[in-house]
Amino acid sequence: MNDTPPLNAVQLLNFSFLSYVRDAARSDLASACCSSGLSPRQARSIGALSPEDVMQIVASTGNVLLFAPREDIDTLLAAPRTVIPILASARARGAARVAAEHPAS
Repeated sequence: MNDTPPLNAVQLLNFSFLSYVRDAARSDLASACCSSGLSPRQARSIGALSPEDVMQIVASTGNVLLFAPREDIDTLLAAPRTVIPILASARARGAARVAAEHPAS
């Protein structure tokens, strides 16, 4: 019998996102970075996790969300539905935005 308690809603979100990034980073690092807003270093770190590591991280975070929403989420939610795809793709987010604003010398 499994003695592991069920995941709460926040843990389920963390598990889903970590699992997605882990698989995506192993398949195509650049796409994983673009779709998740993570830096290559962050995506590689997540990609290196074992399934057991993912579960241990998720279990230890409790009700703390590991991945914050976009800074412009309120703008996207208030926009006409037909404009959301344009706004969402036109604006760099996360690591991609930071890299664009502060290019390496």
